[in-house]
Amino acid sequence: MQLNYLLLGIGLLGSAPLYGSDPFFDLDKEMAVYQQPSLQSQSLESEFKRYIRDQEKAYKNWLSQYLKEFDQFQNELVNKWGEGDVSQKQRSVEFSDDKNVKSVIDYENEQVTVALLVDKSLSEMDAKQAVRLKVDQLLADKKSNLARLFDDNQLVTTAHISMSDVRYSNKKKQQLKERIIEQTQAQVQEIDKQADRAQLPDSLLTERESRLLSTQAKKQLLASSKRRLSAANEQYDQARERAEQDKKIVLYTVTLAKHLLAKRAAKYASFAERESQNFAVPAALVMAIMHSESAFDPLAKSAVPAYGLMQIVPTTAGHDVNKLLRNIDRPMDKKDLYIAAINIETGSAYLSILDKRYLRAITDKRSRLYCTIASYNTGAGNVARAFNENGSRNIRQAAIVINKLSATAVYERLMVKLPYDETKHYLQRVYSRIALYQTPS
Repeated sequence: MQLNYLLLGIGLLGSAPLYGSDPFFDLDKEMAVYQQPSLQSQSLESEFKRYIRDQEKAYKNWLSQYLKEFDQFQNELVNKWGEGDVSQKQRSVEFSDDKNVKSVIDYENEQVTVALLVDKSLSEMDAKQAVRLKVDQLLADKKSNLARLFDDNQLVTTAHISMSDVRYSNKKKQQLKERIIEQTQAQVQEIDKQADRAQLPDSLLTERESRLLSTQAKKQLLASSKRRLSAANEQYDQARERAEQDKKIVLYTVTLAKHLLAKRAAKYASFAERESQNFAVPAALVMAIMHSESAFDPLAKSAVPAYGLMQIVPTTAGHDVNKLLRNIDRPMDKKDLYIAAINIETGSAYLSILDKRYLRAITDKRSRLYCTIASYNTGAGNVARAFNENGSRNIRQAAIVINKLSATAVYERLMVKLPYDETKHYLQRVYSRIALYQTPS
């Protein structure tokens, strides 16, 4: 079953992708497994296996409701702004209750923008005054993303204020749909991480049973994505037809001061040092992951959804840590993941689980570090695929290959063979940032 069916009637490939990797191609490769003979259903009669089925059903119900609310929110944004703009890694987006005010912190491009919808008839002077007032209100609201960033109330004084019309375009429609594809790709990888648990010695599911469950979950996820893409296309066109063109956007843009990243990082260095001692993982690695995942924003959220400083997904990393560290066999609560101490403990514990359980057969420390970083993003099974010639997700089999290679060769193999380009870029970013947080010896 190819991903191509998702694109039928949608016209999504009318222009070049907006990023280096084409997610349609990546997902198409991922779903090639469905061209192989399908797995035979196995009897799942025991009480435990019925429990597994119930867990899968609960997760699917939760995911279905989450995606429904996510799509509804994006559609509401399109109706007002001509585009759906939501939080992603390194980019915090917040809206007022009426969705007429948008504040964006773009950590990667070191820029803050406050956007305000006003009547088109409003004079330029009044429009500028209105957006300045909104900025002041956001800074005074201690729960806003701006107030958290500028906790000393020292917003950069030089701001650029501009105005634009609310515009609909095929490019914005494509961005909306590509976000759904990227979200689907990320959720496919989370399903893979759940399946990887079967490779641990104490797993109560066989690898075959786990693969069957993950295959079913991926098929349902892709079927859902097809419906979502079609609905997004139709709803965007309807919003464009209904648009009254009676509003304009006032933009207040400032550049982030260079010292703010270091200031945010300093808040969490002691947490990283403590968890480094608790779980025997390098504190510099923990800091580099926080830098790459959230730019040290404790309330960061991405569309997977993942939460907090180390962008923990409650149903994968959160569940693994709950079960293996806290003896709780259920996903973590997202509210807990917004608490810095709990989030860093969970992320550090998950790094330890990857290093000492999933990847423990890799003997060279640097090779294992490379694989741990990549696994944090995509799962140990997808890392194994980079070394198994048959495309197997078997980690023990991959370790035999890895142990015959130098650490440099392992890194080069990962950069060529990892299934997702996003993971290759992630490995580069995190590894290069470790040096920023290492204590001179």
